Amino acid sequence: MIYRSFVNVLATCCVFITLAQVLYAKAVDCQPNGSCTVELKDAVCADGTPMFVNITNRAGASKLYIYMQGGGACWDAFTCDCRRDGYCGGGFARTLTRPNPEAVHSGWSDPTVPFNPISLDYNIVEIPYCTGDLFIGNRLQQFGNAEHPSRLSQFGYHNMTVSLTLIKKLFPNPENIVLMGSSAGGLGAVFNLHQLKRFYPQQPVQVVSDSGAPFKLPFVSSRGLQRLISSWGVLDNVPDDYGLISPGELDFAGMLRYNSWRYPDHKYAFVSSYNDWVMTGFSMLLGAEFGYSTISRMIQDVAAHDLGEKQKVFYVSGDQHTFHHTPPADVVAGHTHLGEWISKMINGQAEWANQL
Repeated sequence: MIYRSFVNVLATCCVFITLAQVLYAKAVDCQPNGSCTVELKDAVCADGTPMFVNITNRAGASKLYIYMQGGGACWDAFTCDCRRDGYCGGGFARTLTRPNPEAVHSGWSDPTVPFNPISLDYNIVEIPYCTGDLFIGNRLQQFGNAEHPSRLSQFGYHNMTVSLTLIKKLFPNPENIVLMGSSAGGLGAVFNLHQLKRFYPQQPVQVVSDSGAPFKLPFVSSRGLQRLISSWGVLDNVPDDYGLISPGELDFAGMLRYNSWRYPDHKYAFVSSYNDWVMTGFSMLLGAEFGYSTISRMIQDVAAHDLGEKQKVFYVSGDQHTFHHTPPADVVAGHTHLGEWISKMINGQAEWANQL
């Protein structure tokens, strides 16, 4: 009798939880087998315009694909192109204002793409990038002067928190999560894994960094890297136990080592060309140690010294920057194409290996 009562109570709770999820989805006007744009409260782009996320809710899908958009970076009046009249044009950040929601799109969100590793079993969330801080910032910037102030809200890390709060409500218990970012979003995905795990402590996660080169000392200068880390207030958001595995100055290769130590069962895939032209340009801004060969040398060093057992790389020749809009079958390294390689990672196939 007690057991039967418990089962009945449990079943009733499950019904209410499911009903609550459906009602919440309706509240944000996102129906099964449909896509919608959801406005975010308490999250803004650098210029103060409102943030949003795009949701694709697929009926019957049990997994979750989160895409973090890319688009450069800026950390001072020069790199943000802040002018004497107080307007900041973005500079080395592609945009500091609210983008068109239709432009926030991952190529892997399209189920018609051949060899797409993201199957129809995935619900999709696409997060725009409009803070210029790699999704890791925590500062209200005050550039310009009293007469013509230039204020930029570089709170990308907070925006990610707000986004994940919504995502958790909409998709509370996915079977699997793929967190992918391109360029700036790729670096943000690596840095925000610990934040994602606070919301989804039990779910398996695979992180895919599309051309988010993990800038590493001494391949870029300490002065250059610390300039943006200080400007954005990044240290406010670093996990408390980061220094246990990566003592010394913070860099992005250190976050890879931290993630491997802290989340040893989660996988990480880094996709890059050997001479990524965009990351080469940013390495110059950060004091590239080896000029135009810095990225090639750095990513090979990362592959040799900073990867855990379940962290792999896929390097192709040339200088292409980002691959998520290129048909996966057209991106080839070694004897495999990108779609097949990512699928092996997601599906836990033993033959998933580095492609150098």
